[in-house]
Amino acid sequence: MALELAEQSVAADGSLRVAFVPSGNALSVAVLDGDETKALTYSFTPSGFNRTTTENTIEDPRLTLRQSFTRPGTTSEALEVQYVFGGDDEVARIALAEGTTGTLVVRYAVANEDEWAAGDVVDLIPIQAGRQRKDPPTANSVWTITQGMYVTGTVQEDVVLVA
Repeated sequence: MALELAEQSVAADGSLRVAFVPSGNALSVAVLDGDETKALTYSFTPSGFNRTTTENTIEDPRLTLRQSFTRPGTTSEALEVQYVFGGDDEVARIALAEGTTGTLVVRYAVANEDEWAAGDVVDLIPIQAGRQRKDPPTANSVWTITQGMYVTGTVQEDVVLVA
């Protein structure tokens, strides 16, 4: 019997791209390449893009049945980011000022240096930036800010960029 083929993996290092689009069609490569869009990937710390999805459960009990059924319920999206600040070219701190709204565009498993292109598969996360909280200083570290992002609309996963 032949061995089952192992799926090829992609290293996470260098293969994530995150941009903030304050307005316009976030699925448009032209908008992503525009002056208003901010590249944020390398502003974040290694653990600084913490996106979670929670799926709630609907209980479905039945009269006298010894087993309780369940069904999938609503989902909740949460995002907390941590990024560096204090340098000459602050990007994230300015782009994500408290109260700012827009869309985060996230591309996974493609080399960061590859430009946005029509056909790229991305996630769109509509957000409103929460309060920027300066993190306490620690030895042998850099200055960082932690900030919650309020998800203000439906997250679109695995959508395709257009020209």
